[in-house]
Amino acid sequence: MLTKATSRRPLLAALAAIAAMGAIDVGAFIATDPGTALKTGGRASGSLAGLAVWVLLLGVAGARLAREDRPALATATIGLGSLAALGGVGLAVVHQLAGVGGPRTVAGGLLGVAALGLALTLRGPAQD
Repeated sequence: MLTKATSRRPLLAALAAIAAMGAIDVGAFIATDPGTALKTGGRASGSLAGLAVWVLLLGVAGARLAREDRPALATATIGLGSLAALGGVGLAVVHQLAGVGGPRTVAGGLLGVAALGLALTLRGPAQD
């Protein structure tokens, strides 16, 4: 757990940037290929849930940057980071096994793992 609030700011900014990249990636997929992204109920739910996770993670990281850090926000960061990692890695694995995986799906998995790593590093509110 990091103890100085000032040492947390760059990590929180990095987490916000990763969350923004994840949200942009999923949002662009939905916007540019809605026929694929929203083809079936399960795929549509997954695409929209993935977008929601990234947007919520961006909001939580932004709130932690902008305001006083609270335990509830740290807990939310870990939960959302876990969902981002699980979703990103799971999606990458499924696509690789199906022979349709590419750099975008691998990058999504890496973004999710990076988000979880930062969330765990930032667990707990800042203590001066």
